[in-house]
Parts: sequence; structure tokens; C-alpha cells
Amino acid sequence: MKKVLGLLVLVFSVFVLSSCDFLFIEEEEDKIVYDLNEYTRQELIDLVEELMEESYHKVEYDLDSFEAAATEMLMQRQETVVGIRVGTTLQSGTASGVIYRKSGNDYYVVTNHHVIHPDERAIPFSNVQIIYERNGMRFTIDNTNTEIMGLDATTDLAVIKFSSNQNFPVAEFADSYDLSVGQFVFAVGNPLGFDYFGSVTMGVISGLARFVPTSQYEVPFLQHDAAISPRNSGGGLFDINGKLIGINNMKIVEDATTNINFAIPSNTVLRIITELETEGEVQRPYFGIQAASGISDCGQEYGVCISAVATDGTAIDTGLLAGDIIIGYKLETWDSYIDVYNFNDLREAILNSQVGDNVSVKYIRGDQVYESIYVPLVIHPDDR
Repeated sequence: MKKVLGLLVLVFSVFVLSSCDFLFIEEEEDKIVYDLNEYTRQELIDLVEELMEESYHKVEYDLDSFEAAATEMLMQRQETVVGIRVGTTLQSGTASGVIYRKSGNDYYVVTNHHVIHPDERAIPFSNVQIIYERNGMRFTIDNTNTEIMGLDATTDLAVIKFSSNQNFPVAEFADSYDLSVGQFVFAVGNPLGFDYFGSVTMGVISGLARFVPTSQYEVPFLQHDAAISPRNSGGGLFDINGKLIGINNMKIVEDATTNINFAIPSNTVLRIITELETEGEVQRPYFGIQAASGISDCGQEYGVCISAVATDGTAIDTGLLAGDIIIGYKLETWDSYIDVYNFNDLREAILNSQVGDNVSVKYIRGDQVYESIYVPLVIHPDDR
């Protein structure tokens, strides 16, 4: 170790005192003599690294391995994304859907509400066929083996069940609360119809919990830039590990924009499809506060400043008052509070909960932090 330290001192002395003419360094008789003129700068660096391997870390990005892992993952996930053909004798259309559950020979597919019911003035399509592809050939499961389990216009989701002796893989859901801006994403669907069946595009997450002002849907959308086109509706958005993080829904189409695309996040999807499977319809939870969106109304750096508490919601029973600042949200079944940094965080958490769930909030009042009692979420007034 003394040898190493001695060499380091010499090396750094050369760098710092470069104006000095060090010809050689000679110590006592039993010590090592270093003639610095025998070494180039790089040779000295190499010698230090050799003597102190533990201090040297080589960083290398293996793009070949990344590419191989991604392509293998997508080969498996492509088969979870099916085609959907809907129509009548007068009208028809195609779209995409994702198989998310299997029970015996029954498979459950999530897609968009607007795929099944594109015109709110008409009745939903009842003739629904599932299309799948094997070895570059397409096969059809006709409407005698399919069933629409439920539709929800508010979140633009629908569930279809089909029966088949074929073996289909099932997509695994990710926790959309764990997502971050910049993560790689892969969109899989059938853009422009079945001639481009199972197309894959790649991008990144561009934004979280986006409530699109021009949209009629009450959804905390994931924004991403993986290219999608008409007929991608209902297709899957997957993360780098192949987990389903969202269902593609729409994009902004304007001359001045490029690849501003949106997907319904997996946590919202899970809540809705669970109710559609069991009840055939969805009841929205209602917390019951008023607050400014996107601005600091109480001068706080984060959180949701309450401007008013409704008398027919859940919030009034938690003891919240106007002026309180909500900074956390927790269902009784969760291990911990999720952070609430802004109004959209709170709105997303409520939308991903169910009527009857016991909820507590963490909030600031004055200069103290409190945790409310647990109170069940009530049904939204519009659904009563």
C-alpha cells in the first residue's frame, strides 16, 4: 500500500508542479526508485489503475444485449395483442385489444369503449370478432364465441370475452404509479387495419397524469411519443420488461404537433375492467373537494390546497377544512401513503379507487401534518 501511495504522490506531483524539472526521485537504500522520465503520462495512469483495480470501474453499454432482450420480449407480447372487427351490415371497423386474463378456454380482452360504441347516438355494435395472427396468417374467432362484458364511456374502456381452444399468452399489468418520465415504451397494435397487424413502435413516456382539456374522458392519461395511428385504439403500451402500462387511446392531430399520444394507465384500466367484469358497469368514487388545478393557491410548494369541502362527499367525514393542504393519499389496504404533489396526483388516485374503499389523507393544517381517519369513498353524484 505504501508503494501505491508513494507512486500516487509522485504522479500528482508531476501534474500539479508541471513547471518543475523532475528527473528522478531517489529514496533510501531499501526503497524503490522511480525515474519519471521513463514513463509517459498514460503509462503512469495505467500503472496506477493496475495497482489499484478496486478504484477503477469500466462503464460499458451493451446495446446488443438490450436489443436482443427487447426483441425477445416483443415477440411474446405481440401475441397478447389481438385485432377486433366490429360492425353491422351498414357499418364496420377494426381496432386492437389486449388479452389480460384467462379462465379455462375463456379469454378476456380490454379495448376502448369507442371501438364498440363509436357513435353515442346509436346502439353499441353487437357483432364482434376477434382476429389473431400466427406465422403471418390471420384467423378469426366469430361473434358466436365472443361476448361484450361491459362498457364505460367515461374512461373509454370495454371488456370482451372470447372462447377458444387456441393457447394465447396473457399480458401482465405494471403499477403505473411507479412510472417515470423518460422510460422506454413500446406500442403494439394494428394501425390502419390488419394489413399492418401487430405493428411495433418505440418511444418514451412524455408525461404522467395528463388530463387532456379537449377530451371528454375522465382519465389521468400517460403521454408518450411512440407513434400510433387510427386502429391502434385499444392496443397495448408496454414497458421495457414487457409489462402492460397502458391502453392506447388517442393522439393530438394538429399541423403544429408531432407524436403527442395518450394511453389509459394500467392502474385505471385494472379498476375499470374489474368492475366491468363483475358488474357490467362502473360507479365512480367521489371525494368531494374544490381546489385550484395547476397553481399554488395557498402559497405552498406542493400539495393540494382545499378551497371548499362538499357536504355530500367523503372529504367532509375526514374532517378536512378549507385551507388544508393534502400531501398524501392512502387506501386502507395499502402499506403507505402515495405522495400528492399537485391536483392531478390526487385526481388520479381517486379515479383509481373504488366506491366503498376506505381512504385516509395526509394533510397540512397550519404548521402541523395530520393523518385523517379512514372513511369510505361514496358514489359520484352523477352515478347515483
